[in-house]
Amino acid sequence: MTHPTPTRLPDPATQADAPRTADLPLDVEAAAQAADDALRLRLGTTTRREIDTWTAELRGRISLFAEEVLDRPQTTATRTARREVDQLLASAPKDDVLVFSSYQHLCDLARMLRRLVDEHRARTGTALVGSVPEHLTGSAASGSGNGA
Repeated sequence: MTHPTPTRLPDPATQADAPRTADLPLDVEAAAQAADDALRLRLGTTTRREIDTWTAELRGRISLFAEEVLDRPQTTATRTARREVDQLLASAPKDDVLVFSSYQHLCDLARMLRRLVDEHRARTGTALVGSVPEHLTGSAASGSGNGA
């Protein structure tokens, strides 16, 4: 007998328990995992309630990482990225829009969170558990050919 593949990811916190920026730790691995989990959701098998719950979680994490990553140092690039974050957070779809719009907004939030996590990792020199540092992937990958 084959085992069915689950079509839903575990729910993050319920809407009432949606994390606020002050409640979330600056956890790079958890933020990256949350972004990946949100991007794994599929429109046809995800309810609007699940989308809204994930949206609330990602918004909190984005606010936290944006505060940490984009508020210092103030450069043209960080100011531009900060404007992008602010516009994304301000453009949340209203309750009466199509589920697709909410889903697309969720995907945009997840991609932004990935960018912020990557920037935080680059600034702090940390890598996710099990990942290969970027400076090793370029030279090691090109030199590890099998003679072909």
